[in-house]
Amino acid sequence: MTESTVFKGIGISNGKVRGRIKFYNKEVRAQPSSVKGNKKQELERLDRARKMASEHIKALEKRALSTLGEKEAQIFEIHAMLLEDEDFISSIIGEINGGKSAEEAINITAKSYGEMLAALGDEYLAARQTDIHDISAQLIRFLGGDVSVNKEKDTKPYILVATDLTPSETVQLEASKILGFVTFGGTPSSHTAILARAMGIPALVGTGKIDSIYDGEEALLNAEKGTLTVTPDEKEIQAFEKERQEYNKIAKEHELYLRSVMNKPAVTRSGHKIMIYANIGSESEVASAISNGAEGIGLLRSEFLYLSKDDYPSQEELFSVYRDIAIKMQGKRVIVRTLDIGADKQIPYFDIPKEENPSLGYRAIRICLDRQELFKTQLKAILRASKFGRISIMLPMVVSADEVKQSKALLEECKAELLTRGEGFDSKIELGVMIETPAAAIMSEVIAKEVDFFSVGTNDLTQYTLAADRQNPRVTHICDNNAEPVMRLIKMATDAIHRKGGWIGVCGEMAADLGLTQQFATIGVDELSVSVPYLLGVRGKVSECR
Repeated sequence: MTESTVFKGIGISNGKVRGRIKFYNKEVRAQPSSVKGNKKQELERLDRARKMASEHIKALEKRALSTLGEKEAQIFEIHAMLLEDEDFISSIIGEINGGKSAEEAINITAKSYGEMLAALGDEYLAARQTDIHDISAQLIRFLGGDVSVNKEKDTKPYILVATDLTPSETVQLEASKILGFVTFGGTPSSHTAILARAMGIPALVGTGKIDSIYDGEEALLNAEKGTLTVTPDEKEIQAFEKERQEYNKIAKEHELYLRSVMNKPAVTRSGHKIMIYANIGSESEVASAISNGAEGIGLLRSEFLYLSKDDYPSQEELFSVYRDIAIKMQGKRVIVRTLDIGADKQIPYFDIPKEENPSLGYRAIRICLDRQELFKTQLKAILRASKFGRISIMLPMVVSADEVKQSKALLEECKAELLTRGEGFDSKIELGVMIETPAAAIMSEVIAKEVDFFSVGTNDLTQYTLAADRQNPRVTHICDNNAEPVMRLIKMATDAIHRKGGWIGVCGEMAADLGLTQQFATIGVDELSVSVPYLLGVRGKVSECR
């Protein structure tokens, strides 16, 4: 009888699975050119590859957003930013100008950046090497014109074993075929680990090399214990199956409990009701939101209609989508956030000049108040769609009551123009603002007099309050470990809007953090809006709160 072999690693998501091992075959990637073109040709090839990689990353971000959540999608926002990083790209261009092919230039730069991160002696930053190599591999693939990905032919699910998995490879896995995955390297803080947890795939990282002779062998993956047992004997299989059945029984009971409360109001034990809404970025996500018990749409990211086009969408195009979403939601509230571009969401045809600090620059409501016809086109589309459902308007990036007053004046102009045309709309349409700047929270008492509701965008509120860029890996730990200052600002805004008779929601990442649900309930938050995959978990957690 063949003895079993146990590989030890770090479990990065829960679960126990049994199946055959399959070693991961990487995508076929272009090899460095043996015959270099001239510098101009190589730079043109690089430019084309960057554009193709950028489109690919946008697609991955959209997929992650719709299937996993906002936090997971932000991994690809970071990738997109790296693709535009001046130092990174300048280094590649410098190598090309020195006589290297585009492929060689990318490999040299990726190696240099990876070594630099590893030398910093920080586990989190060292894990970012995977992101560097992910972007570099995509660029090289697109340089060669090879956009195909490895399609698995297996019909039976398997345990995937790989040297490593990049975030882009992980998010493209067919989850229905993957029982679990194991990588030789990696850490719990890697972006791949974050995606694995969100996908609910049992996984191990850091097992060390596993020989390919085990390809096709039966194995037991125990993510709780951090073990992969290959060629287990009958005694080990029986013990494992007993543990797995007990684990699955508990998990199933929890799932059934969550499903049982899906269509019931989310009420704390003390009687405080919290509405559970969904964050969505496209019409295609509505059905999933409804099937997972969303009581409404707390954040419709309207910029998706602009990001997907090469020119400004017309009022008719905007209206058509808003109307269809309102109809599908069957009278449930749909909060449309007005155009929020700038910072990490750049649209070429907007022709926004490059800024030193775009997160603090020309973005969101600032663009809309400056380009009023653009703003009015969107407002009219929202107003017209309000006839077909319960639509609300939400203004992003507000810092003062004056910005709200200017927006309200434009909204009244839009109403008057529509009435002149004989167009109907909801005359009592709600207007709200996002509390995502410390200024808005501090001035919430004044701003509350102008609106019907607040919605807290915790992602921006956190980074502005803590002076820490949430997309800078060197300071991410500051954002992750300092919720108290942000909570104090949320409490301030909550009290202000309640005194005025309005309501408040939270729609940023913190809304999905089950460790903070009790605090939101205690503060008196009226609504939590999260990405679709988190709806059931948040609803269940609210019912457990005091």
